Amino acid sequence: MSSEDGMATLDGIAGGNETQAALDAGVLIADPKGLDTDGRFWSIATPAGAAHRIVDLDVEAQKTAPHPRRKTGAVTVNDAESFVTYVGRHATADTEVWASVERRQLIAVLNGNGPTGVGDPGHGDHTATLSLQYTPAWRAWDALNGQLVPQVVFANHIEDRLVDIVEPSAAELLIIAQTFQSKKSVDYESAHRLSDGQTVLEYREQVTTGAGKKGEIEIPESFTVALAPFRGGPAYRVRARLRTRVADGALLLGYVLDRPEDVIEEAFGDVVSAVDVGLSDDPCGPIVNGWPR
Repeated sequence: MSSEDGMATLDGIAGGNETQAALDAGVLIADPKGLDTDGRFWSIATPAGAAHRIVDLDVEAQKTAPHPRRKTGAVTVNDAESFVTYVGRHATADTEVWASVERRQLIAVLNGNGPTGVGDPGHGDHTATLSLQYTPAWRAWDALNGQLVPQVVFANHIEDRLVDIVEPSAAELLIIAQTFQSKKSVDYESAHRLSDGQTVLEYREQVTTGAGKKGEIEIPESFTVALAPFRGGPAYRVRARLRTRVADGALLLGYVLDRPEDVIEEAFGDVVSAVDVGLSDDPCGPIVNGWPR
Protein backbone atom coordinates (compact mmCIF):
# COMPACT_ATOMS: atom_id res chain seq x y z
CA MET A 1 0.00 0.00 0.00
CA SER A 2 1.37 3.43 -0.96
CA SER A 3 1.80 6.30 1.49
CA GLU A 4 -0.87 8.16 -0.44
CA ASP A 5 -3.32 5.28 0.10
CA GLY A 6 -2.49 5.26 3.79
CA MET A 7 -3.13 9.01 4.10
CA ALA A 8 -6.43 8.61 2.28
CA THR A 9 -7.51 5.87 4.69
CA LEU A 10 -6.58 7.93 7.73
CA ASP A 11 -8.38 10.94 6.30
CA GLY A 12 -11.47 8.78 5.79
CA ILE A 13 -11.39 7.58 9.39
CA ALA A 14 -10.91 11.08 10.69
CA GLY A 15 -13.69 12.32 8.50
CA GLY A 16 -15.98 9.53 9.72
CA ASN A 17 -15.30 10.39 13.36
CA GLU A 18 -16.03 14.03 12.72
CA THR A 19 -19.27 13.14 10.96
CA GLN A 20 -20.39 10.95 13.86
CA ALA A 21 -19.46 13.66 16.36
CA ALA A 22 -21.51 16.14 14.40
CA LEU A 23 -24.47 13.78 14.34
CA ASP A 24 -24.25 13.16 18.09
CA ALA A 25 -24.07 16.87 18.76
CA GLY A 26 -27.07 17.50 16.55
CA VAL A 27 -29.08 14.81 18.30
CA LEU A 28 -28.22 16.14 21.74
CA ILE A 29 -29.45 19.62 20.89
CA ALA A 30 -32.46 18.48 18.83
CA ASP A 31 -35.75 19.58 20.27
CA PRO A 32 -38.82 17.30 20.38
CA LYS A 33 -40.97 17.79 17.32
CA GLY A 34 -44.74 17.87 17.43
CA LEU A 35 -46.48 15.60 14.96
CA ASP A 36 -50.09 16.76 15.25
CA THR A 37 -51.99 19.97 15.77
CA ASP A 38 -53.36 18.82 19.15
CA GLY A 39 -49.90 18.46 20.65
CA ARG A 40 -50.47 14.82 21.60
CA PHE A 41 -47.84 13.01 19.50
CA TRP A 42 -44.19 14.02 19.55
CA SER A 43 -41.04 12.74 17.89
CA ILE A 44 -38.06 12.51 20.21
CA ALA A 45 -34.51 11.77 19.05
CA THR A 46 -32.50 9.44 21.26
CA PRO A 47 -28.68 9.81 21.22
CA ALA A 48 -27.91 6.10 21.01
CA GLY A 49 -27.92 5.40 17.30
CA ALA A 50 -29.66 8.71 16.48
CA ALA A 51 -33.02 6.91 16.47
CA HIS A 52 -36.42 8.51 16.84
CA ARG A 53 -39.36 7.33 18.91
CA ILE A 54 -42.92 8.54 18.96
CA VAL A 55 -44.28 9.61 22.34
CA ASP A 56 -48.00 9.76 23.07
CA LEU A 57 -48.38 12.37 25.81
CA ASP A 58 -51.91 11.16 26.50
CA VAL A 59 -50.61 7.66 27.29
CA GLU A 60 -47.82 9.07 29.42
CA ALA A 61 -50.29 11.17 31.37
CA GLN A 62 -52.46 8.13 32.07
CA LYS A 63 -49.53 6.40 33.79
CA THR A 64 -49.56 8.97 36.58
CA ALA A 65 -53.29 9.77 36.64
CA PRO A 66 -55.23 8.74 39.78
CA HIS A 67 -57.53 6.63 37.59
CA PRO A 68 -57.17 5.49 33.96
CA ARG A 69 -59.78 6.54 31.43
CA ARG A 70 -60.93 2.98 30.78
CA LYS A 71 -60.51 -0.54 32.12
CA THR A 72 -57.84 -2.84 30.72
CA GLY A 73 -56.21 -6.06 31.88
CA ALA A 74 -56.32 -9.83 31.59
CA VAL A 75 -57.41 -11.99 34.52
CA THR A 76 -57.63 -15.79 34.76
CA VAL A 77 -59.93 -17.72 37.10
CA ASN A 78 -60.34 -21.47 37.65
CA ASP A 79 -64.05 -22.04 38.31
CA ALA A 80 -67.33 -20.99 36.76
CA GLU A 81 -68.56 -19.14 39.85
CA SER A 82 -65.52 -16.84 39.91
CA PHE A 83 -65.84 -16.25 36.16
CA VAL A 84 -69.50 -15.24 36.48
CA THR A 85 -68.64 -12.97 39.42
CA TYR A 86 -65.89 -11.11 37.59
CA VAL A 87 -67.64 -10.84 34.23
CA GLY A 88 -70.88 -9.77 35.89
CA ARG A 89 -69.02 -7.00 37.69
CA HIS A 90 -67.49 -5.54 34.51
CA ALA A 91 -69.78 -6.61 31.64
CA THR A 92 -71.20 -4.09 29.19
CA ALA A 93 -73.24 -4.38 26.01
CA ASP A 94 -69.89 -4.71 24.19
CA THR A 95 -68.92 -7.87 26.11
CA GLU A 96 -68.44 -11.07 24.12
CA VAL A 97 -68.07 -14.52 25.70
CA TRP A 98 -66.36 -17.33 23.78
CA ALA A 99 -66.00 -21.03 24.63
CA SER A 100 -63.52 -23.66 23.38
CA VAL A 101 -63.74 -27.26 24.57
CA GLU A 102 -60.36 -28.01 22.97
CA ARG A 103 -58.72 -25.37 25.17
CA ARG A 104 -60.97 -26.15 28.17
CA GLN A 105 -61.46 -22.39 28.44
CA LEU A 106 -64.03 -19.63 28.25
CA ILE A 107 -62.90 -16.07 27.56
CA ALA A 108 -64.91 -12.90 28.02
CA VAL A 109 -63.76 -9.90 26.00
CA LEU A 110 -65.29 -7.23 28.20
CA ASN A 111 -64.69 -4.38 25.77
CA GLY A 112 -65.21 -6.37 22.59
CA ASN A 113 -67.02 -5.61 19.36
CA GLY A 114 -70.50 -5.72 20.81
CA PRO A 115 -73.68 -4.23 19.32
CA THR A 116 -73.34 -0.79 20.94
CA GLY A 117 -73.20 0.89 17.56
CA VAL A 118 -72.14 0.23 14.00
CA GLY A 119 -68.53 1.27 13.50
CA ASP A 120 -67.81 1.48 17.23
CA PRO A 121 -65.56 -1.52 17.94
CA GLY A 122 -64.01 -2.00 21.35
CA HIS A 123 -60.30 -2.14 22.08
CA GLY A 124 -60.50 -5.79 23.18
CA ASP A 125 -57.82 -5.36 25.86
CA HIS A 126 -59.91 -6.16 28.95
CA THR A 127 -60.46 -9.91 29.22
CA ALA A 128 -61.40 -12.58 31.73
CA THR A 129 -60.45 -16.22 31.07
CA LEU A 130 -61.91 -19.28 32.76
CA SER A 131 -59.19 -21.93 32.54
CA LEU A 132 -60.58 -25.24 33.77
CA GLN A 133 -58.18 -27.45 35.70
CA TYR A 134 -58.38 -31.25 35.89
CA THR A 135 -58.98 -32.70 39.34
CA PRO A 136 -56.34 -34.94 40.98
CA ALA A 137 -58.82 -37.84 40.77
CA TRP A 138 -59.28 -37.42 37.01
CA ARG A 139 -55.52 -37.19 36.49
CA ALA A 140 -54.93 -40.32 38.58
CA TRP A 141 -57.38 -42.49 36.65
CA ASP A 142 -56.35 -41.04 33.29
CA ALA A 143 -52.66 -41.76 34.04
CA LEU A 144 -53.22 -45.56 34.03
CA ASN A 145 -55.98 -45.62 31.42
CA GLY A 146 -55.20 -48.20 28.74
CA GLN A 147 -52.06 -49.49 30.46
CA LEU A 148 -51.22 -52.96 31.75
CA VAL A 149 -49.20 -52.87 34.97
CA PRO A 150 -47.94 -55.45 37.50
CA GLN A 151 -50.56 -56.71 39.93
CA VAL A 152 -49.09 -54.88 42.94
CA VAL A 153 -49.10 -51.55 41.10
CA PHE A 154 -52.71 -52.14 40.09
CA ALA A 155 -53.70 -53.14 43.63
CA ASN A 156 -52.08 -50.04 45.12
CA HIS A 157 -53.90 -47.85 42.62
CA ILE A 158 -57.26 -49.40 43.53
CA GLU A 159 -56.58 -48.94 47.25
CA ASP A 160 -55.54 -45.32 46.76
CA ARG A 161 -58.65 -44.47 44.72
CA LEU A 162 -61.32 -46.51 46.53
CA VAL A 163 -63.21 -43.29 47.31
CA ASP A 164 -63.96 -42.89 43.57
CA ILE A 165 -65.41 -46.39 43.03
CA VAL A 166 -69.19 -46.70 43.10
CA GLU A 167 -69.88 -50.11 41.53
CA PRO A 168 -69.25 -52.79 42.61
CA SER A 169 -68.76 -51.66 46.18
CA ALA A 170 -65.42 -50.26 47.22
CA ALA A 171 -65.20 -52.97 49.88
CA GLU A 172 -65.49 -55.69 47.25
CA LEU A 173 -62.74 -54.21 45.11
CA LEU A 174 -60.60 -53.69 48.19
CA ILE A 175 -60.76 -57.42 48.90
CA ILE A 176 -59.69 -58.13 45.31
CA ALA A 177 -56.81 -55.64 45.60
CA GLN A 178 -55.64 -57.17 48.87
CA THR A 179 -55.82 -60.63 47.29
CA PHE A 180 -53.50 -59.48 44.51
CA GLN A 181 -51.08 -58.09 47.07
CA SER A 182 -51.05 -61.37 49.00
CA LYS A 183 -50.47 -63.44 45.85
CA LYS A 184 -47.09 -62.01 44.93
CA SER A 185 -45.33 -65.37 44.92
CA VAL A 186 -47.52 -67.34 42.55
CA ASP A 187 -47.33 -68.28 38.91
CA TYR A 188 -50.41 -67.33 36.91
CA GLU A 189 -51.33 -69.93 34.35
CA SER A 190 -54.38 -68.62 32.51
CA ALA A 191 -57.24 -66.15 32.46
CA HIS A 192 -60.67 -66.86 31.03
CA ARG A 193 -64.04 -65.16 31.10
CA LEU A 194 -67.19 -66.74 32.47
CA SER A 195 -70.65 -66.41 30.96
CA ASP A 196 -71.64 -63.84 33.59
CA GLY A 197 -68.79 -61.55 32.56
CA GLN A 198 -66.48 -62.37 35.46
CA THR A 199 -62.85 -63.16 34.68
CA VAL A 200 -61.17 -66.11 36.41
CA LEU A 201 -57.43 -66.02 36.97
CA GLU A 202 -55.84 -69.43 37.60
CA TYR A 203 -52.58 -69.56 39.54
CA ARG A 204 -50.21 -72.03 41.14
CA GLU A 205 -48.25 -71.28 44.29
CA GLN A 206 -44.48 -71.31 43.96
CA VAL A 207 -42.78 -74.05 46.00
CA THR A 208 -39.22 -75.30 46.08
CA THR A 209 -40.17 -78.93 45.40
CA GLY A 210 -43.14 -80.62 43.88
CA ALA A 211 -46.28 -79.12 42.40
CA GLY A 212 -47.67 -76.06 44.13
CA LYS A 213 -51.23 -75.61 45.23
CA LYS A 214 -53.59 -74.32 42.57
CA GLY A 215 -56.13 -71.55 43.07
CA GLU A 216 -58.43 -69.08 41.35
CA ILE A 217 -59.25 -65.40 41.66
CA GLU A 218 -62.46 -63.98 40.23
CA ILE A 219 -62.54 -60.36 39.16
CA PRO A 220 -65.43 -58.40 37.62
CA GLU A 221 -65.59 -57.56 33.93
CA SER A 222 -65.80 -53.87 34.72
CA PHE A 223 -66.32 -51.35 37.49
CA THR A 224 -67.69 -47.82 37.66
CA VAL A 225 -66.07 -44.72 39.09
CA ALA A 226 -67.54 -41.28 39.83
CA LEU A 227 -65.12 -38.59 38.67
CA ALA A 228 -65.26 -34.82 38.49
CA PRO A 229 -63.14 -33.89 35.47
CA PHE A 230 -62.78 -30.22 36.48
CA ARG A 231 -62.04 -28.58 39.80
CA GLY A 232 -65.20 -27.19 41.35
CA GLY A 233 -67.44 -29.19 39.02
CA PRO A 234 -69.78 -32.17 39.52
CA ALA A 235 -68.82 -35.84 39.24
CA TYR A 236 -69.84 -38.11 36.35
CA ARG A 237 -70.09 -41.89 36.25
CA VAL A 238 -67.43 -43.50 34.07
CA ARG A 239 -67.26 -47.23 33.29
CA ALA A 240 -63.85 -48.89 33.40
CA ARG A 241 -63.38 -52.24 31.61
CA LEU A 242 -60.80 -54.50 33.24
CA ARG A 243 -58.00 -55.96 31.16
CA THR A 244 -55.68 -58.87 32.04
CA ARG A 245 -52.67 -60.55 30.49
CA VAL A 246 -50.80 -63.65 31.66
CA ALA A 247 -47.30 -64.16 30.25
CA ASP A 248 -44.56 -66.46 31.62
CA GLY A 249 -46.34 -66.77 34.95
CA ALA A 250 -46.62 -63.02 35.43
CA LEU A 251 -49.96 -61.20 35.64
CA LEU A 252 -50.54 -57.76 34.22
CA LEU A 253 -53.72 -55.83 34.99
CA GLY A 254 -55.29 -52.65 33.73
CA TYR A 255 -58.47 -50.91 32.68
CA VAL A 256 -59.85 -48.88 29.81
CA LEU A 257 -62.15 -45.94 30.56
CA ASP A 258 -65.22 -45.81 28.31
CA ARG A 259 -64.97 -42.73 26.07
CA PRO A 260 -63.47 -40.27 28.56
CA GLU A 261 -63.49 -37.60 25.84
CA ASP A 262 -67.30 -37.69 25.91
CA VAL A 263 -67.24 -37.10 29.67
CA ILE A 264 -64.93 -34.10 29.17
CA GLU A 265 -67.24 -32.67 26.52
CA GLU A 266 -70.33 -33.17 28.69
CA ALA A 267 -68.63 -31.61 31.71
CA PHE A 268 -67.46 -28.63 29.65
CA GLY A 269 -70.95 -28.18 28.21
CA ASP A 270 -72.37 -28.10 31.73
CA VAL A 271 -69.85 -25.40 32.68
CA VAL A 272 -70.88 -23.34 29.64
CA SER A 273 -74.55 -23.74 30.61
CA ALA A 274 -73.83 -22.69 34.19
CA VAL A 275 -71.99 -19.58 32.98
CA ASP A 276 -74.80 -18.78 30.55
CA VAL A 277 -77.36 -18.95 33.34
CA GLY A 278 -75.13 -16.99 35.70
CA LEU A 279 -74.77 -14.16 33.18
CA SER A 280 -78.39 -14.14 32.04
CA ASP A 281 -79.12 -10.89 33.90
CA ASP A 282 -76.05 -9.14 32.47
CA PRO A 283 -75.84 -7.34 29.11
CA CYS A 284 -73.62 -10.04 27.53
CA GLY A 285 -74.77 -11.66 24.34
CA PRO A 286 -75.01 -15.44 23.83
CA ILE A 287 -71.88 -17.53 24.34
CA VAL A 288 -70.08 -18.23 21.07
CA ASN A 289 -68.29 -21.50 20.35
CA GLY A 290 -64.82 -20.62 19.15
CA TRP A 291 -62.02 -18.24 20.08
CA PRO A 292 -61.65 -14.50 19.57
CA ARG A 293 -58.01 -14.40 18.56
